[in-house]
Amino acid sequence: MRFSLYGLVKFAIGCLLTLAISLPAVAGLYKCVDRHNKTFYQDMPCQEMTSEKLPYTLAKSPGEGDERAFFWKATNGKGVLYLLGSLHFGAQSFYPLPQVVNNAFINSDVLVVEADINNLSSKEMAGGLPGKGRYADKSKLEDHIKRITWNKTLELANKLELNDELLASVKPWLAALMLNAQSLKREGYNAEQGIDNFFTQQASNKKPVMELESEQDQINLFDQLSDLEQEQLLLHTLKELNHGPEYHKGVVEAWKKGDVEAMDLIVRQSFDTGQLSSKLFNIFFLERNERMANRLIDLSNDGRTYFVVVGSGHLSGEKGILKLLEQKGFAITQP
Repeated sequence: MRFSLYGLVKFAIGCLLTLAISLPAVAGLYKCVDRHNKTFYQDMPCQEMTSEKLPYTLAKSPGEGDERAFFWKATNGKGVLYLLGSLHFGAQSFYPLPQVVNNAFINSDVLVVEADINNLSSKEMAGGLPGKGRYADKSKLEDHIKRITWNKTLELANKLELNDELLASVKPWLAALMLNAQSLKREGYNAEQGIDNFFTQQASNKKPVMELESEQDQINLFDQLSDLEQEQLLLHTLKELNHGPEYHKGVVEAWKKGDVEAMDLIVRQSFDTGQLSSKLFNIFFLERNERMANRLIDLSNDGRTYFVVVGSGHLSGEKGILKLLEQKGFAITQP
């Protein structure tokens, strides 16, 4: 696979939005079927359970609720927020989206995304991620990580047919993003068909587009990590990408079914392996969830209707955006 500098930066920035949800431990999510032939998800190997013991939205018959989108409406008596969980890398099979989603977009006043990478010039991109993603002293990735980590990185790059010269001069966090992006691409996913990209294209010259974060904000999430934390991030990525195509399937299936509990389980599992994982969870999710929720609350006060597209993992969970809005008095429904 060949990357131009501009293409690499745009592809990797798109992956910034994806890696945090798919990073460490999706492989431990089990899809099970109970004796009533109902499917559910759990974080341990399947065993006999009755659906009555499961959260309602995890106890679904095959095919039941498949058309329910990962989509919610939040109202507070002022403005309206339509919240669509995004997968930042998509495939043709994701489309067409449910009509309820398309109608909400058509009837909205403003599109809100995490970061609109389509709004960046090549100059802005070249000055952002490559600069932050490389060492100022011109040293190499292998100088900053253990030899065994470097060897594993080269092994996976070869498996994914990614030129190892592209990885040689970048920091561990950017190497992890590039490997993840290449893995997704080989499985048939691409940023061009990601949900947020789809709607920014639809909004072009039709609706204003607002950002909850900037490209630089998202780069800084990774660049603030220490060398040790970056190497651990890379090791997690190497481990999970070696699981092959199953790695991303759990996220996609939960998204297609609008299954917020399954998505929450995936996210929580991804950060349950110690103190470092807890820190990464705070950086990638909890702190950002609170900032984005507060921003959405401010926006809603002007009485307009906002169509909001954010990473699916930010909506789910007790400290996800949906719960944070609910705690602030919003009525939350899933159309």
